Amino acid sequence: MILWGWAERTIEFDLHEREFCECCAEPRDFGVRLKYGYGHFYHLFGWVRHQQYQLVCPVCSHGWLLNPDSARALLGGEPIPFYQRHGWWVMLALAAIVGIAAYIRHHPA
Repeated sequence: MILWGWAERTIEFDLHEREFCECCAEPRDFGVRLKYGYGHFYHLFGWVRHQQYQLVCPVCSHGWLLNPDSARALLGGEPIPFYQRHGWWVMLALAAIVGIAAYIRHHPA
């Protein structure tokens, strides 16, 4: 059985910015969050499909999209775990190692 699929996650950060909310019609402490979707193979080998950094109102969820590079600089790095971002590179490396080992085993020098 092959376990592969798609998933989405939302990460809330403890960063707030005071803004006027047009929907609530009053100032609110907007929070920064990251919504992203990723594909995976056996939940270990992943790749990011899409990501959005958002500044959202805590009451009505109205907000704005943030520039990804600026948001990462604010957060001090990439918040998406390595295996969900670049796990597919690990899968390719393991497949190459297994392929080379199989070739060497069946074609000795």
